[in-house]
Amino acid sequence: MPDRTRILSISYYVPDNVVKTIDIEKKLQFKERFGLPYGILTKMTGCREHREARGKLDASDLAVFAAKKAIEQANIPPDSIDLLLFCACDHDIDEPATVNVVAEKLGLKKVSAFDVKNACNSFLNGLDIADAMIKSGKANTVLVTTGEVITNWVCYNIRTRDELKYKAAGLTLGDGGAAAIVVSGNAERVILASHFETYGEYWKVATVMAGGTMYPRCPQDSDLDVTYFLSDSEKILELALEKIPPVMEKVMAKVGWRPEDVDLVLGHQVTIKIMRDILNRVNIPFEKTVVTVDRYGNTGAASIPIALCTALEQGRLKSGMKVLLVGGASGFSAGVMALIW
Repeated sequence: MPDRTRILSISYYVPDNVVKTIDIEKKLQFKERFGLPYGILTKMTGCREHREARGKLDASDLAVFAAKKAIEQANIPPDSIDLLLFCACDHDIDEPATVNVVAEKLGLKKVSAFDVKNACNSFLNGLDIADAMIKSGKANTVLVTTGEVITNWVCYNIRTRDELKYKAAGLTLGDGGAAAIVVSGNAERVILASHFETYGEYWKVATVMAGGTMYPRCPQDSDLDVTYFLSDSEKILELALEKIPPVMEKVMAKVGWRPEDVDLVLGHQVTIKIMRDILNRVNIPFEKTVVTVDRYGNTGAASIPIALCTALEQGRLKSGMKVLLVGGASGFSAGVMALIW
């Protein structure tokens, strides 16, 4: 059995359609209706713009676009993939699992495949599953994919400032996809350790209620809010600051790193402030992260792999670097993975 696994390739995809945050504020008449200055969302979150695919592409499409690039980068035959994962907040349909749609579009046959769904930590969980499956001998080559068309969850029907409190976070959601190929190996891009914790008592803090047994059918007009993303942003910030730093410390302890040893932190990004505050808690300078929320918004489970790819594009991520992948997700769940790049 291999004792370590490595990320052979990683890629991402974002739609071409760019939506400016300031244009959303003007559309909703922030100043006239809520008495808020234009530009406040960008000031509070750091999000200047995001990408939108809704009405044109499905979640599986974004995953497939990224997966094809990852396969090409890895220079492997597609039929060598023996485990396929689709890991996202979003999905094409309730039944069957979206991974089946991804498999069809990629032309993968007889592959073991299933969905991994844990909100914005889904892709990170997918990497962890790939690591475990390869180390156990149950897989040799794993394709981990994600696709998020979560702008479908954005509610633009906001009538009061009380409603804005729970719907504002949705206004910075963005669409994107990503994919990684994981194989056995002890060379570069090695997965060292990970740790995940979930606090289910906070599941109501950020939700899209429709689509399950609680709301299995399309609701009447009076109940449409259950189809949108609703979030208590203040509580999410509180939970992120309370729960994520201890998990980071546990993973650093596992691999014997001190905060000053860490070269780069690539995290799920809801706001720049959350990332800055989390890093402050563990004594890692903010300069050791890569910001993506400014241009892509909150891309759900695609956020961490997009940050990783952006670090590569910018020349920030180099061979031999000690890297932490840091996730926080609705639920509430925290997850951290350590890599030697």
